[in-house]
Amino acid sequence: MLDAELDRLFKDLIAQWNIAERRIKKAEQVQGNEVVNSAIFELRYAGRKIIDAMQLILSKDWQNDTEIYEQIRRYLADAIEDCVKAKHDSIDAMIDFVTTWFDELEQRIGLRKLTEIFPEYLDITSKIAEVQDKIAHSREHRTTARDSVYDEIEAKDYEDILKLYNKMRLSKNRVQAIVNSDNRQAWINAIALAVNIVLGVVIASGTIVLVAFEIARNVN
Repeated sequence: MLDAELDRLFKDLIAQWNIAERRIKKAEQVQGNEVVNSAIFELRYAGRKIIDAMQLILSKDWQNDTEIYEQIRRYLADAIEDCVKAKHDSIDAMIDFVTTWFDELEQRIGLRKLTEIFPEYLDITSKIAEVQDKIAHSREHRTTARDSVYDEIEAKDYEDILKLYNKMRLSKNRVQAIVNSDNRQAWINAIALAVNIVLGVVIASGTIVLVAFEIARNVN
């Protein structure tokens, strides 16, 4: 039997670990099942501290030894903090990946075409910029409010960003086909314009020659 304080710490630890695992899984799915190393390392550190705490609980007289009791509390508190860091790292990884993916697609296809096909693109990229500002601000002020910032991102911003990302990812081949078609049409139009210009020049040149010939004949 644990006392009320250790019981509270273990319950908080379980809750934070479960949130971290959920966010890690979602981030990995976004990244094509690529492992979010920084978050995984944080959970590894948490696991080590959990084992250390359990070892003390099972092998020491923690109920009557104040120093051992405080060490157990520190292990559990540190493990909780590691889980919180893993939660944050997961969202950071997702935001960084999606931002880079959007930037590369925009460079390849162009902003005008993206906004034409995905009207919500500018709104979502603005939301990403706001999320990045929130994260940067939370890092400058490392207080208990930092975790609430990430919770707000997950609750209010995360899904909208992922919704557009998934929509664009699944439509990528069709979008590329549209862009290729538009590029071909642009080349055709450019060639047609060039041909018309050349024909215009030729016709104009021929007309000038005929006029000059007619003038010369009348003079003679």
